[in-house]
Amino acid sequence: MKNIFSRRDKSAGFSSRKGPDQQFGTGLWRHNRDRFIRAVDRYYTTSVAIHKLPSDGQSASADVNTVIDGTQRLNDLVPVVDEVTALLHTHHPVTGQVVPGHTRNAVGDTPELLTKASSKVAEAVLAASMARTEIIAGRPIEPSAKATERFISDAAQLLERAQENLDGLGQS
Repeated sequence: MKNIFSRRDKSAGFSSRKGPDQQFGTGLWRHNRDRFIRAVDRYYTTSVAIHKLPSDGQSASADVNTVIDGTQRLNDLVPVVDEVTALLHTHHPVTGQVVPGHTRNAVGDTPELLTKASSKVAEAVLAASMARTEIIAGRPIEPSAKATERFISDAAQLLERAQENLDGLGQS
């Protein structure tokens, strides 16, 4: 079984010496970023718990590695969330939880895409937790492993759409 976990660096995505409040704001954009980061951290914790289970052949399977590899895939999405939320804060700062009309016109469904991406990561956490439970019970984890993979892919696609919504926003 793989023994490689690369826990997300708390400073990942920070391209300057700005603190998180300056880079992401304190409103909706920061809320969306923090929610995503918390979900990634929960996935990591679940993945570590799976990794620590006694090895009995089942836990050394490709399905277990699929779940564990999800940690790296999610870590790779953190800079994307950082980029999107920093760009939103820079060009369309929002101090509360409501997107003003003029901002909504400029950013489209980006707020919803960020929220949905976080929800998909949370669903991946649930699927990974189910895989852990199935390992403990000695049952196959293939359905749960495939679900984690699918939810992480869904989150990546949603973030890609969010980036596409903002294409050209940071260029001037």
